[in-house]
Amino acid sequence: MNLKIIKYSLFLFGITVGYAQDIYVETSLTTASFEDVNILESTYSKPVELGIGLGVILDVSKNKRLKWDFGVNYNKYEINTSFSSGSNSIPTQYNLSYVSFKTGPYFSVIDDSRFKLQLHVHNSFDYLIFGSNQYKDVYEDLTAGKNFRKLQSNYHYGATFELVLSNSKSLYLSYDSKNSIKDVIGAEQSYQLNATSILIGFRFKLNRL
Repeated sequence: MNLKIIKYSLFLFGITVGYAQDIYVETSLTTASFEDVNILESTYSKPVELGIGLGVILDVSKNKRLKWDFGVNYNKYEINTSFSSGSNSIPTQYNLSYVSFKTGPYFSVIDDSRFKLQLHVHNSFDYLIFGSNQYKDVYEDLTAGKNFRKLQSNYHYGATFELVLSNSKSLYLSYDSKNSIKDVIGAEQSYQLNATSILIGFRFKLNRL
């Protein structure tokens, strides 16, 4: 069922390309953590991981201030945390890799001919393609069991500064906060996976035949 959702999302993305006004490619620097967790600590360092993405943007309003984004991203998260065992605190590390499909609106609060300031609210579905949990001499493959959800639903919010280079090209710098719907690990550990990203990207218009 989860793979069917991802395949359908990619199919929908492919169809949307034909109607897009802009295409973008981007790279991201992301830190992630577990929040609202019953027994995991969230005070450890947050390594920065590299991600990539591409997508299409459609004009929604006639003045082009409201746009709609459809994108596909690949992200890695390394989360250092610990859990309690009796009176001891045991360090553990989660390594997670996701392919995600995201969609949602952009609105330009500043819409100058040379630069734009945009706000966005997105939703995404992330599918876990690799996941591990390591502590002491224990290694757990999170994609093999049923204690860790493979498909994650998230909501995003953030802001983007876009610098217009020409009528067909622009660069942008974006801040994005991603927060998953609250879930559980196993029977005891409730959690919310949060990720903060700085994205740098390039947008260009499609040449129509």
